[in-house]
Amino acid sequence: MEEVGNWPQARETRLIALANGPETGAGNGIHPGVDALTGRGATVAGTVLRTQSEGEDQVVANLRVLTTPTREVHTNGLPDIDGAPGGTLDGFGILADRLNKLKLLGSGVDNPVRGHCFVPAVSAVALREPDTHDNLYTPIGEEELEETPFHAVKLSSQSDTHTLVTEELATWFLDQLP
Repeated sequence: MEEVGNWPQARETRLIALANGPETGAGNGIHPGVDALTGRGATVAGTVLRTQSEGEDQVVANLRVLTTPTREVHTNGLPDIDGAPGGTLDGFGILADRLNKLKLLGSGVDNPVRGHCFVPAVSAVALREPDTHDNLYTPIGEEELEETPFHAVKLSSQSDTHTLVTEELATWFLDQLP
């Protein structure tokens, strides 16, 4: 935002924010470090994508396509963001559906976890960097909401699908209009 002049500054502009996640800090139910997508069949057996765990040197993927050694992918210092409060996306599910549709030489994937946090609530309201567990999961207080660049903020009562227009959010939004 800084590169484009930051938030609009005109006097008649009223900045409002909606978030598809709660202010309570309650996660979306997706647990860290679990298999989200696993390959089966000759071409992709051994491929595993996992939900993000917090900490250093965490395995998030084992990748194998037509090769015998599996390549491990590690991350360092990332928080357990997949289960964070906020708008969700069925990203693992979208990938699984596409791979299963391809039917690569009889191979496919199992998909025990379809979704993940897509936009953390703290990001949606420009409050905290989503770079630590505490920044993602600590409840958002009324005093903190005063620090956002917005004139009004509404967070959902639970983590919902990213951009889902619920009655709760729509009613609040319409009440904000002049």
